Amino acid sequence: MFCNGYVLFDTTGNIIENGDSLVPFKIYTQNAFPASTLTQGSIILPKGSNGLYYVFTPTMTDSAYETYVVGQQPKVPFDLFQYHIVDMNANGGLGKVVQKNIPLLTNVEMSKTGMMACKHANGYDWWLLKQALDSNVIYTFLATKDNVVLDTIQRFPLPRFGYYDLAGQSCFGNKGDKYAFACGGVNSNGAKLFIADFDRCYGILSNVKEIIQPLHNTNSYLDTLYPGEKDTLIRGLCFSPNDSFLYVSCGYNIYQYDYNVMDSSLAWYHIKNGMDTTFQQFAEYGQMQLAPDGRIYIGKRDGGGFSNSVIDKPNVKGIGCEFCRKCIRCDTCDYTQSFANMPNFNLGALGSVCPPLGVHEVVKEKMDIVVYPNPSSDKTQIKNAKYQSKKELYSSVGQLLFTTKENEIDVSGYAKGMYYLRCDGMNKKVIIQ
Repeated sequence: MFCNGYVLFDTTGNIIENGDSLVPFKIYTQNAFPASTLTQGSIILPKGSNGLYYVFTPTMTDSAYETYVVGQQPKVPFDLFQYHIVDMNANGGLGKVVQKNIPLLTNVEMSKTGMMACKHANGYDWWLLKQALDSNVIYTFLATKDNVVLDTIQRFPLPRFGYYDLAGQSCFGNKGDKYAFACGGVNSNGAKLFIADFDRCYGILSNVKEIIQPLHNTNSYLDTLYPGEKDTLIRGLCFSPNDSFLYVSCGYNIYQYDYNVMDSSLAWYHIKNGMDTTFQQFAEYGQMQLAPDGRIYIGKRDGGGFSNSVIDKPNVKGIGCEFCRKCIRCDTCDYTQSFANMPNFNLGALGSVCPPLGVHEVVKEKMDIVVYPNPSSDKTQIKNAKYQSKKELYSSVGQLLFTTKENEIDVSGYAKGMYYLRCDGMNKKVIIQ
């Protein structure tokens, strides 16, 4: 099956039974043909190994559509994140949507892009990360064979991406221990990227960094058309198979970021410079996808055509990565713009042992309490707690470390690692780094 963000199709190209209207009415009917024009508009994950699947669709309620789209507001956030359950055993293997439009997040400003999944360290459950709009807030869900739960909300002060989110992408490294996100966003220095380490046991991001992609002049025509921007709207991200490099696609340029270079200002290599045809004929570079064959395929932002570009040897530094413009051709694939939003299904379990999910669920939080910043190395704030409520900090093995009624706690005296904050009957994971 495959999904265009609004509709689910079977292998014959027909709509799966009950597979239409995966989003609210007004956004579903805004185009002549119901389909999302955005990257990462849906993602499909297995619900165990019994032929059932989750289909996730971030979208917009009818009331938000009236407020932001019809009202022509400067920002147009998504405010609904939902999922559907598909039984691929039905209809002779063509499938059927058996549960539909189940809400996960409501009344939350989310980015239109920025949704990717990574296997849990156990090798069969899934972490699903969804980015908020503008502020760098990340919602992490745990999808098991039984249900989907909101596990963690992490808030980071930087970067602030702004309201332009019609282009962008989030991605995981090939081993699942790195995460990156970028969408639009232009400042005087260059485009912003967010990268972090990812814990596949606990679903926690740490060692976060804001990286600035350096400005680059594309050609005089663009410099005249968009003075000062110089093609810094990031449209796609992808890690190399060995996780040494992060590739970045802008509309007219392809870049390589070297993780092994400590000075980020020296870590960039410009793979592809500008256009090789006229501005009117050039289909801008878009979303990137690492394939099982070890190559990175690059979609198009707009325009028709039967060809896409590819990076043949992404583990090689610099020009040796062999970027090949329009080298992948499909004569039956006109208007091939974005590739399917697919996680790494081949990722296996970690060698280390994680706590069983049954134990982990005991400390599942309802997300009413927010700890910020998290991770932290000195002081952290507790928001949304009841007035003068008791806060208790526990070690990872359940030892009570201290109790307070203050909404600011000093964690600088504790060793790096995982802790738990108990407040108002809920448990919040706290990372000290």
